[in-house]
Formats: sequence, structure tokens, C-alpha cells
Amino acid sequence: MQTKVDIDIAKDFLAKRDIKSFKVIYDRYFKGLCFFAGQYLSNEQSVEDYVQEVFVYLWENEVNISNPTKLSGYLYASVRNKCLNCLRKEEQYAQYKSSLDNIDEWEEDESLRLIKAEVYAEIMQSIEKLPKRAREVFKLSYLTQLRESEIAERLSISENTVKTHKKRAKMLLKEELKHLFSLILILKI
Repeated sequence: MQTKVDIDIAKDFLAKRDIKSFKVIYDRYFKGLCFFAGQYLSNEQSVEDYVQEVFVYLWENEVNISNPTKLSGYLYASVRNKCLNCLRKEEQYAQYKSSLDNIDEWEEDESLRLIKAEVYAEIMQSIEKLPKRAREVFKLSYLTQLRESEIAERLSISENTVKTHKKRAKMLLKEELKHLFSLILILKI
């Protein structure tokens, strides 16, 4: 689900290797890569560490990616490989792999993980685009799972205002993500 902007930024980074385009790439992919890695590993700190390591390697080394459209694939493949190496080291790899019936199922599972991670990243980007107060209420309600009364107390606003912000956030997200609704339902994200 790369946009022309994603490709242009990747092209810019690969050509100039500047901090500005690197930061944009980092911000664009970090959450999705963490979600992707989290489907392999249960330790959230390890997940973030491995994703960070991939970005450090990208920054410190002349990664040979001839086509900017391949940067996303490179990042996901690198994170997957880090996770699989971790699983091997912890002897979880054998249990994980044996739980799969055959290689076709493994590849299908891998594709599904990649799609879920991309959809999750797009959802998180859309949440970040919400107006400030609606974004805060939405995150506290749906990501932190606080009750409306707790949100109202934390933000020093009324419960009715919390309800209004939740309703507004859901309406804006519904419009922003309408192209993904069927995919979200199928993937059960």
C-alpha cells in the first residue's frame, strides 16, 4: 500500500541518505513494523528493539536497494528475519514451524501478517491525523480502554464532551478508512 509520496521519500533517502527523509521513513513504518514483529514475538520490548535495529542498520550501512519501491519490502523482510533469528535462539522456532502443516500455509500466513501490518499502520496514521482532542479521547477510549468517566476526569472535560469527541473521531476515521473496511472485516483486525 505504498503511495507515490512513500516512493518519492524512499527515492530521496536512497539517493541523499539525509536525516529528514530517514525520519519520515521511520515515522511511516515504525508502528506497522512493530505490529508485524509482534505477531512473531510476545515481548513488546524485544519487538521494538528489533525494529530499531533494522532502522539503525538502514541508517549506518549503504543498503543496496536499487528500486525505491522495494524499501518497504526490505524493512519487513529484515524485521521478519530478526524475529525468526530470535525464535531460533530461544528454541521457539521449532515449535512455531511445527505448528504449521506445510510450507504453503507458512507462506500464506506470512502474507496475511504483512497485510495486517500494513493495514494497522494505515489505521494508526489515520488516528494521528484526527484533531488533537478527538485523537486523545479516541486513544484513551479504544487503545487504552478507559471508561468515558475516566477519560473525562483525566482530560478535565465533561462526559458528554468525551462522547462527542468519540463520535467525531469515529466518523472521521470511517470516512478516512472507508477503502479498508472490507479488508479489516476479512482480516479481523
